[in-house]
Amino acid sequence: MRVLAVTNMWPRPDRPAFGTFVQSQMESVRSLGVDVHIHVIPGDRGAAAYATHVPQVRSAVRRLRPHVVHAHFGLSGWTSRWQPAPLVVSYCGDDLLGAPAPGGGITAKSRLAIRMSLQAARRADAIVCKSRNLVAALEREMDRHRAVVIPNGVDTARFRPGVRAAARHRLGLPPRTRLILFPHDPAQALQKRFDLAAAAVAELQKTRPEATLLHVSGVPPVEMPDYYRAADCLLLTSRTEGSPNVVKEALASGLPVVTVDVGDVRYWLDRVTGCEIAAAEPAAIAAAIGRVLDRDAAVDPSPVMPDLDRMTAAKKLLGVYESVKGRKR
Repeated sequence: MRVLAVTNMWPRPDRPAFGTFVQSQMESVRSLGVDVHIHVIPGDRGAAAYATHVPQVRSAVRRLRPHVVHAHFGLSGWTSRWQPAPLVVSYCGDDLLGAPAPGGGITAKSRLAIRMSLQAARRADAIVCKSRNLVAALEREMDRHRAVVIPNGVDTARFRPGVRAAARHRLGLPPRTRLILFPHDPAQALQKRFDLAAAAVAELQKTRPEATLLHVSGVPPVEMPDYYRAADCLLLTSRTEGSPNVVKEALASGLPVVTVDVGDVRYWLDRVTGCEIAAAEPAAIAAAIGRVLDRDAAVDPSPVMPDLDRMTAAKKLLGVYESVKGRKR
């Protein structure tokens, strides 16, 4: 099996954490014996890249003759729809839900991106969504019916429980502060609602002055497992999500999660104990964090570990590839 993965998200020196979940998934698929080749579209450097890379993807297909082209993100799917190999499109979040606009609703740019992503679904031989809410966002009933849900898995050999004090020492973090981990890209501050997270922790500090919001961004991927081990809880306040990787990485690390009800978080948190889903307002989130800090207990991830493992997702994805291999377009 030979696969050409087309993605607009891939780690690079100036953004080492950008698209690590795509990289991890493709490495997992490669470990199953699949011959994986990568084509990166630098979409974050200009939307015109999606059009200019149409002939480049077609050329890569002629050269490599893949059995399947796997496009990660709807816009990559749009670029890949013009080539002749069987096409699998994975939808991740904003490609179907849109990016929030400062005044409410979604941006005009993301409305166009959604239209292009939906066009890719019409041409795809198989559709993969990271969560059920993304399936629901597909426009056509026939596309919703044939979509499969495969959340990104986690490298459970890296993201696993550890000793908090040792992790803090390695990272140079204060030993007695109660650390509320909030990993996000500053470019996504509006979507991730950094203001809500900061307001919730400010509310919490009225009774727990030792609580600190630990905002992590641009950290080398090799260091991220220690941040989960060092923290007292993870905080997620996003407006929209598909299947947020940070929640799964936290659970695999035994870290309690406090989150608003977004994406597929209930699918994971309803199966473990010690986590909280709160209303999207500062007082409710602060109270939920306070309850987690009072318990001061690690999460037992064993009920969800089989689903968390990235190899589970890779095997499901291989089944999708097999189902479209040889299909004529």
